[in-house]
Amino acid sequence: MFQVMRRICSFLLLLTICLSTFADDYVPSTMWPYLFEDFEEGLICYKNGDKASAHINIHLLYGDLHYLKYEEIRTVDPATIGYVEIGSDKYVVADNKIMRVIAELPETESYVLESKMGDFDAIFVGNGAYGSSANTQAVRNLSSVEIGGINITNHAKLLQEKLEDNGKEVSIKEKYYLKVGEIFSEAAQKDVEKAFISDDKSAGWKSFLKSEKIKWRKPDDLLKVLKYIQQ
Repeated sequence: MFQVMRRICSFLLLLTICLSTFADDYVPSTMWPYLFEDFEEGLICYKNGDKASAHINIHLLYGDLHYLKYEEIRTVDPATIGYVEIGSDKYVVADNKIMRVIAELPETESYVLESKMGDFDAIFVGNGAYGSSANTQAVRNLSSVEIGGINITNHAKLLQEKLEDNGKEVSIKEKYYLKVGEIFSEAAQKDVEKAFISDDKSAGWKSFLKSEKIKWRKPDDLLKVLKYIQQ
């Protein structure tokens, strides 16, 4: 009996490790171009005060929030979203895209945000339909290729396509942004200066950058920048 129980425990441990490894190896594709491996339980908090629990995911072409209604995939109008909770993470809308909150200042609408978008251009380099720049061109030419969640909106069918490993792999591009109220900027020195730093603050700003040695890919440093802007 002891030997049987030990074998069962060993099998369960091996299964857990395999599942964990599989999850870590998740790569989006054109047939499953989503941030998460499947639709996750989450909470959508609307600007009008309504709240709705739903199975949700973030589409990597548009940066839209998608949700399931039975087996049909639908899109939430970004203009209606206050914020979204998925697990322990909070998301807000900026530039009409859902972005993860890396840091925020209490009792303000000031955020350090992380955007994750699919690099569809990299897939279609040399393809006449996708010959020019970025996702905007891809959006205009969706008719030339099937994109999960866009051309196909049945959840069960997309899961089957993912299981069969159909579609091309989509790499993810990560960028950081700052958002203060309705003002929004990429987290790069020239962009932040243009959006937030007035002429009368330029001297103090240069001194701040020099003393803090700001690294624009470091979230802790971006929070310092956000606090400086809010002074």
